Amino acid sequence: MTIRFATVADATLLTDLATTTLREAFGPPHNPAELVDEYIQSAITERIIEAELTDSRSTFFLLESADGAAIGYAKLRRHAPPRRMRERNAIEIQRIYLLKSQVGQGQGRFLMQHCLDWAAEQGYAAVWLGVWEQNERALTFYKKAGFERFGYHYFQFGSERQRDYWLQKQLIA
Repeated sequence: MTIRFATVADATLLTDLATTTLREAFGPPHNPAELVDEYIQSAITERIIEAELTDSRSTFFLLESADGAAIGYAKLRRHAPPRRMRERNAIEIQRIYLLKSQVGQGQGRFLMQHCLDWAAEQGYAAVWLGVWEQNERALTFYKKAGFERFGYHYFQFGSERQRDYWLQKQLIA
């Protein structure tokens, strides 16, 4: 497996990967397909992904298998953390997804560790993220990775407002 920075040239690939992984993670039975489609149309189009890839506050990583196939990705975003978070020198892991066929094989830990190492190398003292309160698999994954809950917020997922927990992990003492 390899991890590399994603570029604007990867916009189509990343859009397809993001759409697939989002449908796998949040589609039926977790949410109605129509709701997932609404969210994808508002947040995961190629035009939106291209804009995110050129945004200087965003960093994307692509996880590729030994044969070069994209199997996961992460997006980190530099902006102010939630007010409830004490550590202000923090970066958000805004998205981290694997293809469903790859879950449970260690690739998620590999990608997460890459994100944590990169954030520490950039001088960030902590990372934070939001995770849907009903996503038990992700909550378990983040807990094993050392994240702690510090609050919640509401996330607009298509036409539905869902509650996400905020989690954080200290990187530098």
